[in-house]
Amino acid sequence: MSRRIVAAMENESKKAFTAVSQMQVVLLAVHLLGGDSRSVDTEDVAIQAYKLAPEMFAWRKYREQINLELVRVALSDAKKEKYGKLLVGSGRKGWSLTPAGITWISDSAAWLLDGELHVDVTRRSAGSVDVVRKQQERRRLEQSEAWKKWTSDMTMSLTDVNWLFRIDSFTSDAQKVRKVSRLMALFSDDSDVMEFLAHAQTWLDNGEEGGSD
Repeated sequence: MSRRIVAAMENESKKAFTAVSQMQVVLLAVHLLGGDSRSVDTEDVAIQAYKLAPEMFAWRKYREQINLELVRVALSDAKKEKYGKLLVGSGRKGWSLTPAGITWISDSAAWLLDGELHVDVTRRSAGSVDVVRKQQERRRLEQSEAWKKWTSDMTMSLTDVNWLFRIDSFTSDAQKVRKVSRLMALFSDDSDVMEFLAHAQTWLDNGEEGGSD
């Protein structure tokens, strides 16, 4: 599988592997470790990234050893504005995907795996807790004012969006990010809901002007 990933990345870019391509594999590793909704440790990310693409994260001389510094650099890059702020965290606190990172996973990560593995590899049975929660949340979204206005081409309000993401005046900025990330992670395989949530998120980022066209 790792050879397929590397081949896919070489097809995407004829240049040698760069920090950006390493960053993309690291983002995928964070996702596979559950970083959509919780913080994951740097060393766990390193092991997962090495499993996905050992050629990319091995030492030059000792190919069986993981180069942890390459992973740290890729994680730090993913936090940067120029790459879209796809991660939040640190080596001490751990790493998790931002809403933008979840959107990237949903929209753009499949080419890394050359079609051989779905980005969301979690197999969920029809009666599992995750599936039941997803069904409940889908009903809640569809009953929301934000959804009704979205599907009717009307302008939603910040109040509508706050209700959607369960945000109130006591919610900190960090909590807002977690709430949005968790909801988006739940629907990362549903393009319609992801488009709706991404639009709603702009209101949180920019206030009342965020959702205006």
